[in-house]
Amino acid sequence: MNHVAPMPEPHRVGPVEPDLLASAVFLFAEYLSGLEAETPAAGDDDDGDDDAASDPQTDTRAVLDLFAEELATDVKTTLNLYMRVTALYRLLATSPSLARIALEADAPGGALRDDALIAAAKLDLYVRRSGDEGSADFDPREFRQALDDEC
Repeated sequence: MNHVAPMPEPHRVGPVEPDLLASAVFLFAEYLSGLEAETPAAGDDDDGDDDAASDPQTDTRAVLDLFAEELATDVKTTLNLYMRVTALYRLLATSPSLARIALEADAPGGALRDDALIAAAKLDLYVRRSGDEGSADFDPREFRQALDDEC
């Protein structure tokens, strides 16, 4: 009997306030800057493992604590913010064309345009689990459409 169970529908995470997401994005950027400052530059270590030195790993618990403390959010909102911020960073890192549209061209450090921030705050965020692993991601087409609608 070859019965294949259907893939479960991804869970959808509700929206957050754009100003709250903007604050979380700022805090996450500051956290990443701190990680980069603590991580030795590529070539400074003697073991020859440049990939590990150039890609610092975020501490999920530290970021969640940072959001909860600095933004005074409850657990559900803190998790929502974390998933949205990390999904947004992943989306922009994997889609240079979306990053060009979503980021202010003349802003230092690549600040998000207001419409990109609103899209990241309001669009559905799809959470998928596979075993012990999970990810929360925006649909790139929905994100691009939201940006195109605002232009």
